[in-house]
Parts: sequence; structure tokens; C-alpha cells
Amino acid sequence: MLPMNPARGASATDQNCSFVARRRVEFRDTDAAGIAHFSTFFVWMESAEHELLRQAGVPLVEVVTEPLHGAAGQDDEPPGTYSWPRVSAACDYKSAVRFNDELDIFVGLDSIGRSSVTWTFRFEQAGRWIAQGRVVAVRCLLRPGLAPAAVPIPGSVQTLLEPYRIAARGASEG
Repeated sequence: MLPMNPARGASATDQNCSFVARRRVEFRDTDAAGIAHFSTFFVWMESAEHELLRQAGVPLVEVVTEPLHGAAGQDDEPPGTYSWPRVSAACDYKSAVRFNDELDIFVGLDSIGRSSVTWTFRFEQAGRWIAQGRVVAVRCLLRPGLAPAAVPIPGSVQTLLEPYRIAARGASEG
């Protein structure tokens, strides 16, 4: 998680978070009480992640028609469709937001594994901590009729994602 401590007054901007998306709470995002529905935060996290990937130049879905060869002459990327299915998602809520409120969604790359990335999200409204979330996505080769197969993240993609890595580390709050 983005290391934030509301008791210290730290915000995501204090944590060297390099990507921020802004969203307005639409009427469709609210429940009968006029509060943003919990499920909407997952939509916002995915949308902010996609926005970050576009900015980084990393395709969300990539179709490879010819094998791409690595330095050793081996196929790094066999033909097929590559994408980033989510294998885990969580969100903790700290405060409510309502119709027409504007949210800043701070996104940071917590870790890059062999085939997975872990994103952290912090939602703020005018500096007030609203929620924080976490999504783990795995780079997979998708082929018709077969289960998605986790594949290593190419070094070129890791390089494009590196600027979004969270610089400051710390314990997250519960």
C-alpha cells in the first residue's frame, strides 16, 4: 500500500507518487443514500491503472503476430494476445464521498514480480483520505480455448513501469 498515516497528515503527494487521476462522483456511482457505492472504487482503480499504462506506453492488450526474439535468440514472446488479468483486488474505506465530489486517485507501483505487478491506490477528496486499494495483475498470454498462462514481464515493460514505483516505503494503516 502507499505508505500513509493520517495521524501524521501524510498524503499521497508526500510519498513521491508520480501518477494522479481525477474522477468526479457521478450520480450513477451512488447508492440510495447518495454515497459513492463501494463497488465504484474498483471501477475507478481499474480506470486509473489503464490511464497510467497509457501514459507509460504499456499496452493493456497487445497482439503479437510474429515471435519476438530476445538477446539469446530465443522466443521471448510467442504469437498471441497478451493482457493483464487481475488476480487480487481489495479496497479499504475511510470516509464517504457523495455525488459531484471530485476525487484524486494516487496510483503507485508497489512491486514488479516475474509476471505480476502490484498497484496501490489512495483516494483523496480535497486532501481528505477517502479510501485505499490494492490490485495485483498478472501478464498473461491469452489463446483461444486455453486458460490464460502467466508469462514473464519483458525488461522493456519493466523499464517503462519503473518511474511509477513508490519511492517511500512504510507500514500501511489498518
